[in-house]
Amino acid sequence: MTDSGLKKNFVYTVVGMATPVVVALATIPVYIHHIGEERYGVLSIVWLLLGYFGFLDMGLSRASANALAKLRDAPDEARSRVFSSSLYLNLALGVVGGAVIYFAGGYLFRTQFNLTEALWDELARGMPWVAAMLPLALASGVGIGALESRERFLSVNLLQMSGSAAGQVVPALCAVFVSPSLEWVIPAAFATRLLTTVQIFWHLSRVDRLRLTGYDRGQGRSLFRYGAWISVSNIVGPILTSLDQFVIGSKLGPAAVSHYSVPMNLTTRVQIIAAALSRAAFPRLSRYSREEAVDLTERSIRGLAYLFGAACAGALFLVEPFLALWISPAFGQVATPVAHILLTGAWINGLAFVALSLLQGQGRPDLPAKMHVLELLPFIGVLWFLIDRFGLPGAAAAWVLRVAVDALLMFHLAGLRWRRLWTLLPAGLLLLLAQAAVGFWSPGLLQGLLAGIAAGTMVIIVGLAVDRPLRATVGVVWRRVGGRGR
Repeated sequence: MTDSGLKKNFVYTVVGMATPVVVALATIPVYIHHIGEERYGVLSIVWLLLGYFGFLDMGLSRASANALAKLRDAPDEARSRVFSSSLYLNLALGVVGGAVIYFAGGYLFRTQFNLTEALWDELARGMPWVAAMLPLALASGVGIGALESRERFLSVNLLQMSGSAAGQVVPALCAVFVSPSLEWVIPAAFATRLLTTVQIFWHLSRVDRLRLTGYDRGQGRSLFRYGAWISVSNIVGPILTSLDQFVIGSKLGPAAVSHYSVPMNLTTRVQIIAAALSRAAFPRLSRYSREEAVDLTERSIRGLAYLFGAACAGALFLVEPFLALWISPAFGQVATPVAHILLTGAWINGLAFVALSLLQGQGRPDLPAKMHVLELLPFIGVLWFLIDRFGLPGAAAAWVLRVAVDALLMFHLAGLRWRRLWTLLPAGLLLLLAQAAVGFWSPGLLQGLLAGIAAGTMVIIVGLAVDRPLRATVGVVWRRVGGRGR
């Protein structure tokens, strides 16, 4: 597939990752209005529980995607052994995890969350359906990985968008038109998850000749060795991301957590651009030779620096009026300085996503996993010290310092050539200038929108001036759009 194919895959993935966020924003008020805050709180904890137990995937979905991408042109039998071994392992882990969710989750809800008797009865009837969703989720991950190994990103994102939208809309419709009780809402969510899983495997059967063979013990061990390091990153990564909120809560109180968590959540939403590019590039980074993969990674990071940099620069001007409108001016006044710092860190962290995919694609998932483990204790120390000295901005600065060190180490471990990454410097300088500008100016919504567009445009213009591949990409798009217009 050509570079234009990679660009299409990137666009498909951005849209696919952004759509569930939009659907969630639309459906959350419906849930709260029709099932009530207490039921919605329980439902939120249920989804968090399922998301947490997703670690039982043990990195097998990523491992199978990596192995299948390397075997792109191999006989069907070899690919089928990888696919079947990963699927059987994930189903077994999903059944075990589902049993733990049913018994341990039920015990926690019963004893720790002070549920009323009526609400507990509703949840108890829904818990078997919650437990049954985990094997479906882990099996779906293997199917999605197999499709991504073939670079079927349009299909993957259409399936995930429709499944995610249905998973939020169908239970909401059930609450409105059938019953707000959890014993109806949770089974409705299970039904949509089951249908989505069936669709994924039906589509996979149409585009790939994979068969369900017997479990291959040697293949299973190979997948586990690779996936174990992925799972270390998947476990430690969220800890590194959420640890600051626990420390803030213990040192500054729960109100301070909300002033930090809201801008942090907005920051992670902006990183969809970087996450989409690293996901779209992963099959190629798995299949390419070392030299080809490094070259693709460097070109991707240079282009991402300006594309993602434009989004971050624009967000710097918009975040204060947005928070004031969305929540309140008082909240925005406290949270905005935190958001400004975090957005700079988001840009740095986003550049490291593609280097992470390079290391994992080239068979070295152990390096980022070990690095994340080693970062944990120093980060706690720096975080504690900076919160003591500077409060919430100190916590944000600690996170930015960690992701900056993380990115530098990731670039080094990935073998990227610094002489080919010098074009990152102008993008970083423009972000610092935007940071300085918003430090002395509090724009209104219209002013912030205009300034954000101007800042983002400036970043793109400078990117076009210093990066030849970015100019070539924009030129191709411009010629295609112009040709269609004529």
